[in-house]
Amino acid sequence: MGITTKLLSLLTLLLISISSFASIITFNDRTAYENYVNTYTVDTLNTVRGNSHSDLSNSDYSWTMRDYACINSRGCNHYNYSASNSFINGGNDWVWTYYSGEFNLNIAVTAFGLDYANPYYASTAQVGLNGLNSGVNANGSFFGIATDDGTTFSSINYTQFSYYQAFDNITYSTTSNGSISIPEPTTFGFFLFALLAFVILKQRRS
Repeated sequence: MGITTKLLSLLTLLLISISSFASIITFNDRTAYENYVNTYTVDTLNTVRGNSHSDLSNSDYSWTMRDYACINSRGCNHYNYSASNSFINGGNDWVWTYYSGEFNLNIAVTAFGLDYANPYYASTAQVGLNGLNSGVNANGSFFGIATDDGTTFSSINYTQFSYYQAFDNITYSTTSNGSISIPEPTTFGFFLFALLAFVILKQRRS
């Protein structure tokens, strides 16, 4: 096998491996997220119970964060809320968390998102999912992540950037039906293309 053929084979294997890495798409808009994943489940958390640690009756996932179940917002509405915090309207059930942690999944999901707020200060808030940050948004904002090629998550790392945070309406999907993007070649891929062209040109001149 000639050197040109070997380089071509190596380049092909490299590009295949590059393309095999999933890209994660982030969403700050719930409608855009739901349109992307197409088929999804929304857990409104109306089954949470308890204080200190909630009793979550959902067979699809659990979480490790220390929390407080705000049933009809009882026990969670005596702080400085603002009218913009949609979590406290209409006898809503939601979960108040004190620390970061993980969502542990019992099913393979390709997308995961939630509504979030900072109920204590009733100000802007942000959260992180698998190391990707939502950015600073108003209370009651949404943040979601999804893979663009059907790669699944076995757990979701949850990060909160203040002591008190809250989440609601956990939304997840087992199929990602959005447009699949084609990863662009990396700088190393371009380097190999250039090297291959140089070798071919050199052989032709010999």
